[in-house]
Amino acid sequence: MNRAIGAHDGCDGTEPAVLLWPGMFHGSQILGSLAIGTAACAWALRRVARRAGNDQQRRDRSWAIIAAWGVLVSAQLSIVVLMIHSHLTHSNCAGLMGTVTSLAIYPLGLLSLISLAWSLFTVVVPRTARR
Repeated sequence: MNRAIGAHDGCDGTEPAVLLWPGMFHGSQILGSLAIGTAACAWALRRVARRAGNDQQRRDRSWAIIAAWGVLVSAQLSIVVLMIHSHLTHSNCAGLMGTVTSLAIYPLGLLSLISLAWSLFTVVVPRTARR
């Protein structure tokens, strides 16, 4: 019965650790929020481009909107990398594919954290205060 609903054994026949891999359920939520956030940012950029004001004000507002989109993307990418890392460290059967995956996701995780920090800084600190 357990096999019919998707349960599986660990590598050595034992029960596997908690699986934090972002499967279809979480993946669809992540993709849905990215789609909604991207549409909202595109709409906001379009409104900023048509709004009255000088070029510098529009550029600063556009920069903040793009940084807000960067926060959305970077935060979700960091969460997915954390889920994959958690699965790789708690699995005793990662093997060669786990090593290759970790070589790909750790630099990606570092890049997403740097991007998240830059985006948060850009959103929180107005450009006029940095001049």
